[in-house]
Amino acid sequence: MKASYDVIVVGGGMAGTAAAVTAARNGADVLLVEQGTALGGLGTAGGITSLISWAPAFGGFGLEMYNRLAAEGGAAPYSSHADKPYDGEYMKRVLDGLVGENCADMLLYAKVTDISIDGGRLAGIELCGGEGKFFVTGKYFIDCTGDAALAFMAGEPCEPLGDTQAPTLMCRYTGVNWDEYQKFLARYGGDNVPMIREILPKAVAAGDVRTADFHHPGAFRINNVLTLINVGHVYGADCLSPRGLTEATVEGRRLAAEYLGFYKKYIKGFENAYLVNTACTLGIRETRRLSGRYMLTFEDKAGYKKFDDTVMRFEGGGESDLHASSASEEAYNAYYTLFTSEQPRADDWASLPYRCLLPQRAGNLFVAGRCISAERKVQGRLRTMGNCLMMGQAAGTAAAICLKENIASDKININKLQDTLLRQGVKNK
Repeated sequence: MKASYDVIVVGGGMAGTAAAVTAARNGADVLLVEQGTALGGLGTAGGITSLISWAPAFGGFGLEMYNRLAAEGGAAPYSSHADKPYDGEYMKRVLDGLVGENCADMLLYAKVTDISIDGGRLAGIELCGGEGKFFVTGKYFIDCTGDAALAFMAGEPCEPLGDTQAPTLMCRYTGVNWDEYQKFLARYGGDNVPMIREILPKAVAAGDVRTADFHHPGAFRINNVLTLINVGHVYGADCLSPRGLTEATVEGRRLAAEYLGFYKKYIKGFENAYLVNTACTLGIRETRRLSGRYMLTFEDKAGYKKFDDTVMRFEGGGESDLHASSASEEAYNAYYTLFTSEQPRADDWASLPYRCLLPQRAGNLFVAGRCISAERKVQGRLRTMGNCLMMGQAAGTAAAICLKENIASDKININKLQDTLLRQGVKNK
């Protein structure tokens, strides 16, 4: 690797991978930094191997990625269904290939430990790996850490955490008889919610499960062999500190064993289920969020607001997937009411303004992914994989344009950015 790059992307999740590839395709010399063992973030290491996207808006790099995954046998052909299961091992290789083929340099096992600032702009990042600490400089930076870590280190304003959405740990089962499970689920109208609400309290009363987590999302079929289980929520988790993450991950693994026993005992079709593994990474939904040039509000989303500087479309309307921060039935009912309050109109959309990707001060820093500048109830929808892919593409494209024109992020010709994204398959205007 080199000592200096045009664009440095920190965080190799879906947003970061999309940002790195699109910045490189638009002419930038790119370094992609990821502290884990694989690209894809929660979509690989986190075990959430189902692409959630809103078909009327989804496009660009994310759709290209999925189509390549399907062509290589790692997923079914793309459909308009909201959840599209895939094989996570195939996804790792597809992302490796897309980054390598587009001349973006990649570093796994590297964590940002410090930054340098020169004249109000980020100048470089200090990385730490097995060989110790080293420094890399850049002209533009894209924060796809999920925690707004670069922005926070740079002193940019961020939203206070408060009662954040509880994380969960994903598990993979084998040995599930899905025909039997579907028959069993049919007793509850094919809906996991009434099934859990009836059965889980019985398991708690019998001492088989500690907490009646009505928010348990249930089982998802990946293929004929694997079933994905999103085990119980780890309420009250501190997902920013090493100590908090350690405690939450250990609790997640305890819950994984507890729920395996629950499914085998109470749910038909799971009698011979076997826990293959738990995810390497905790399924974090929310931590720190940027307070950027514009804070997207829930009223903007609910009202299908269109902005002059729109970079992507996403689901409008008054619903959101905002998981509860406690196990109380009141908190769950608040979530369920919000989640089911209004389905988005198929012929309309909300829009994400470019300003939500920009910190208030640093003119060479972009932020993409679940930590962008948006209120919690909007973030609950924007944080899904399909939206993160398009946010990353917007940030990577913007960084490359700013590089070519040697301008600050807020000086970009927004029409040029929008037209470039549209040619790349990302609907905006």
